[in-house]
Amino acid sequence: MPKLNALVAGSTGYIGVQLIKLLVKHKYINIKYLCGNSSVGKHVKFYDKSLSKYKLPKILKFNKKLLKDVHIIFTALPNGEAQDISKHLSKNHTLIDLAADFRLEKASDYLKWYKQKHRATNLIKKSIYLLPEINRKEIKKKLSFRELEASSSFSSTRFFSFNCS
Repeated sequence: MPKLNALVAGSTGYIGVQLIKLLVKHKYINIKYLCGNSSVGKHVKFYDKSLSKYKLPKILKFNKKLLKDVHIIFTALPNGEAQDISKHLSKNHTLIDLAADFRLEKASDYLKWYKQKHRATNLIKKSIYLLPEINRKEIKKKLSFRELEASSSFSSTRFFSFNCS
């Protein structure tokens, strides 16, 4: 079974580095791109020495052109930034946001709690908020991760938000 190419945006923060540590061990994921802002051109091993043993790409600045080569986009970014990336996704992409951009069901709640206007309100309804530790059975009903493992093509863009706090 072929591996799915992944892009990790926010790859040098704590959550991004922890995510990379999980992804390098996943048998169906190939980390194609690591993205950051102030860390462009560096290796992620600079942020965590345990990643030195893996062949990982250098950190790039996110560019929507990178999306043509990936299936899954992981975002470990400050609130609001995954919304900007989400505007560039096609129906063949899956976005897994590790922050709060697609956590709430209403844009008005996002403004209330995060003090900023949601910039991708049309995508909120497509998102599924997941707490794997709490609702694992419900997740299995809603999603087929076998589909993620078996296919690089999806009928519509999917947005997942995981609570990592």
